[in-house]
Amino acid sequence: MRIVLLCWVFFWMLGGAQERPVQWLQRAQQAESSLVIAGVRITEIQAGRSVRRIEERFWRQGARSERIEILAPPERRGEILIFREGRWLVYRPSDKEALELSRMPLPGNLLLQTAIELIQAGIVQSEPPVETTLNGRTCVLLRLSLARPKPPRGVSPERREPFPASVSLWIDKETGVILRREVTMHPNAPALRTEITRLEINPRITPDMFNLPPGVVARPLEGTYKTVEEAQRVVPFPIRTPAYLPEKATLERVLVRWRGPGRAPVVILHYQTPSARFSLFQAYKTRDSAFQRPSKRPERLNVRFWQDDDYVFGLVGDLPRAEIEKIARSLSR
Repeated sequence: MRIVLLCWVFFWMLGGAQERPVQWLQRAQQAESSLVIAGVRITEIQAGRSVRRIEERFWRQGARSERIEILAPPERRGEILIFREGRWLVYRPSDKEALELSRMPLPGNLLLQTAIELIQAGIVQSEPPVETTLNGRTCVLLRLSLARPKPPRGVSPERREPFPASVSLWIDKETGVILRREVTMHPNAPALRTEITRLEINPRITPDMFNLPPGVVARPLEGTYKTVEEAQRVVPFPIRTPAYLPEKATLERVLVRWRGPGRAPVVILHYQTPSARFSLFQAYKTRDSAFQRPSKRPERLNVRFWQDDDYVFGLVGDLPRAEIEKIARSLSR
């Protein structure tokens, strides 16, 4: 009888340990979805050896709405991001337009829901929760990772698990708020770290905090158009087109990419011929309008960047070098 009782206690404890990570994730998901909080947080984005540090003040109403005011770095100080009705907008108080961001990190509540589903499916595994402290608050540390860090041979990137290689979460025991998050996209290479350094629960928030100021209009950060004429309606400078094109070259599409409040857009004309493709980049000259040039020339592509009057151009394609030069010369005024 005693052996049976001990076995029952052992399996009960084992089952509880397996369920506990999911329970903490569910509590954190509830906090992300419903709590009204505010505070200050630091985000570090790592790409190789380069680390960008962003300090921001934020106000959040569960999963419904959020407001972020950038405090640092200096060049971004004053930027405001607003999340409402499923979209992110960014603007500066001095501007009369806000840009709709097309790409943002996976929202916290969706990341947690994905983690719960993948743990239950055996795709993601969790280490036992560890109690610790962070900025004077007691929290639980959860470390999640893919059960199979490396996909089997022959599995395309589109079919890999929709989850980072590992995620570490510091969950506040009192509220369920995630105080710190570390997301590693690839093994042993931290890519994103976010930590709340000051936290307010149930702060006073007014509805207009999540609205654009009067007179400020929103537009997409990127737009794709079939013709230059359509794109010209949203571009504040005349779009230049080459006077010379290779035989049977046709325009596939025009991409207008806005790079942030107060910054000139980049216009990209994508062309194709029966045997090649090439793209013409252009921006109206400002202090920051030069394109980020590749440090290494891509194989089989010819690349040219140059400036002409108030424009900066870039031409990239698998055309012969002579054709690239001929197109470039035909853009000169």
